[in-house]
Amino acid sequence: MGRWFGLWHGGSGYGPPEPGDLEEFSCLAEARGKLLDRYHYGHWQRSRFAFIDREAAEVLTPCVGEHGEITLYRSRDGSDYPDRWIFLGSRGGVRVECC
Repeated sequence: MGRWFGLWHGGSGYGPPEPGDLEEFSCLAEARGKLLDRYHYGHWQRSRFAFIDREAAEVLTPCVGEHGEITLYRSRDGSDYPDRWIFLGSRGGVRVECC
């Protein structure tokens, strides 16, 4: 269904994302996978952040909490209203909801 642009927040161990933190995802499935990977493996396995406004980075994401989420936008500038919200469900899965 095309590209998505998102702001990731790792939960209470992280500050809120800033506009410069906007990432690009090739599809919803990629964004869902990134959220799970950062939650389950971020303390020892690097995750790729495909930032829009700065160079891509491969970083560790320790201390990601159960309240980690990605807010997704359809446009690159991220100024429109969020379209989707991806978050961790109560049974360990990932939920995707319309905003």
